Amino acid sequence: MVNGRLALTALVTVLVTGCASAPPTEVARAPGVDFTGYETFTFHRPLGTDRDGTSTILSQTLRQAARTELESLGYRYVDDGADLRVNFFVETREVVERQTGPEVTFGYGVFHRHYGVWTGYDPTPRQYTLGTLHVDVVDSGLDQMIWEGIAESRRRDGQFTFEPENARKAVARVFADFPRRRP
Repeated sequence: MVNGRLALTALVTVLVTGCASAPPTEVARAPGVDFTGYETFTFHRPLGTDRDGTSTILSQTLRQAARTELESLGYRYVDDGADLRVNFFVETREVVERQTGPEVTFGYGVFHRHYGVWTGYDPTPRQYTLGTLHVDVVDSGLDQMIWEGIAESRRRDGQFTFEPENARKAVARVFADFPRRRP
């Protein structure tokens, strides 16, 4: 239970803290799907970000952000019988990269009292946490995924805090490429 909470805290932090520049997003759209027939949306029950059937603060934040984005694109929220069903998944993983590059060192020799330049290669490991937010949109009638948006964020400083505004920004970046509803 504690490990699960720690993992969720780490995940939330990575997803919502973001970097100074917006991390890239990726979108996949099912081929041949015509979005003009879709008018309404709802959220999957339970969401992939819920825990033991209980809506988490992360789930609530993501749901509200997605609702805001989809309504601004012309879709209408309904509780039941929607054309589209939205779900969220999050994951984190630790990444360690080794960077090898030239190293130049300047120094003063203590024993021989002279200056010198030394060169070499020093593999410098970099570690960061990579967080990924998946937003899935399913055609409710066909029970088939028709659109997926993915946002990633790196976290290097190890500070684990939940910032809802950054979660909203991540959802906005993902839905930036979602098809607008035409009246």
